Amino acid sequence: MTTTRAERRPRTALRRALTGRAARATLTLAVIVAIFAGVLPRIADYASAWDLVRRLTGGEVALIAVVALVNLFSYAPLWMAALPGLTLGRAVMSDQASTAISNTVPVGFAFGVGTNAAMYHSFGFPAGGIARAVALTGVWNNLVKLAMPALALAGLALVGDVDVGFGLAALLGSGVLLAGAGVLVVVVTHGPAAAAVAAGAERLAGRVLRVVRRPAPSGWVERTERFRTDSRDLIRARWPQLSAAAVASHAALFLVLLVCLRGIGGEGADASWIVVLAAFSITRLVTIVPITPGALGVAELSYVAGLTAVGVEATAAAGAVLLFRFLTWFLPIPVGAVTWLLWRRGVGRAHVAEPVGAAR
Repeated sequence: MTTTRAERRPRTALRRALTGRAARATLTLAVIVAIFAGVLPRIADYASAWDLVRRLTGGEVALIAVVALVNLFSYAPLWMAALPGLTLGRAVMSDQASTAISNTVPVGFAFGVGTNAAMYHSFGFPAGGIARAVALTGVWNNLVKLAMPALALAGLALVGDVDVGFGLAALLGSGVLLAGAGVLVVVVTHGPAAAAVAAGAERLAGRVLRVVRRPAPSGWVERTERFRTDSRDLIRARWPQLSAAAVASHAALFLVLLVCLRGIGGEGADASWIVVLAAFSITRLVTIVPITPGALGVAELSYVAGLTAVGVEATAAAGAVLLFRFLTWFLPIPVGAVTWLLWRRGVGRAHVAEPVGAAR
């Protein structure tokens, strides 16, 4: 039996209502409210956690501020490694603006990438170089993110304190890391294999999208070949810089959490750094696909749960995590707003006809 257009219209309207922007925004808000108003208060008392934050000494505040400032600029070198000719000032400007958007808008990552692309284009970089840089920074960032649980597992094994849950998560991360690294090597070095991988991924994505009644993707093989040929020389020349910059960025973020925890104090706050790294790396793995803008709510819950699992008292964990997230989630928002306004006023924009790095 076939359905008429009139019969299909209510179904289409219902589907749009359930999957549209308003529905996604409502779901995002519901998740955030449920975590901050329902789940976290059952784990730790906000007033007690805030009291621990207020007890920070002047020296502790200064140390935390310095580390937070370093972290604020730590992702820019990865962009500089992926986009030859990019200066530190322009990299910081674009990174902060895109982070501010990612942290405040539902599905903000996509808008953040769009902001990066628009700003780099205004700086004089060609579209091909920008697309390549977006892909490479994403690949290297996620490879390090997936490698961290394996590193934490190795460290826990050395100190003889391997938790089953952490071990399973680390093994999962290691497996995905090896698979991702293998795919990257294949895509860059072997044309036919890269085409086969792209075609298979396109077919798989098409099947998934058909389930949700979305158009199937196309052109992945051609885009993969362009990425392979454009990226091969850059990766060969700059993989050490890409790797070092990605590791340094994650290390700076972890250091902010560690100094917040040490400064807050409380029972279990003196846990070994490798144990704290385990809790940190698992949360980074959990939030690799952000459900809310900047993983707001989800990250806080995961960090607190991870720290309490390794022996940190719940109030101390909540105090440290809320301070940490203020410095790493909220602080980039006003900073990014300022850099975006500066860019809108013409700061950093190219004023020459020849694109930056065009001869590279």
